[in-house]
Formats: sequence, structure tokens, C-alpha cells
Amino acid sequence: MINKDVNMRTSLTIPKDLKSKLEDLAKKEHRSVNNLIVNALYSYVDDNLNSRNKNKE
Repeated sequence: MINKDVNMRTSLTIPKDLKSKLEDLAKKEHRSVNNLIVNALYSYVDDNLNSRNKNKE
């Protein structure tokens, strides 16, 4: 269930082969493709923001 106060739906177009790889990985990790993508995006954004903040110091 989507909590509209916290989450937002969006459409994303990705290559078929990437979708297939995401589905395989999510299945191996016993989670949804959505959860896998959200966590990957959080990790990417956090890593890049931390990197930029370190470079400013």
C-alpha cells in the first residue's frame, strides 16, 4: 500500500534486459523489484551526496 504522504508513483522506462536482471536479483534476495530499485537509488544518492560534501571540506 502506498502512503501518499511519503511516497509518490512515477513511471520509468528501462531496457528489457535490465528489467530482467532486476527481477532475477530481487527474486534471489526475496524482495520486490520496487524495493530493490528504491534501495539502489537511496544508496546511489547518499553515496554521491556524501562524496560531494567531503569534497567541499
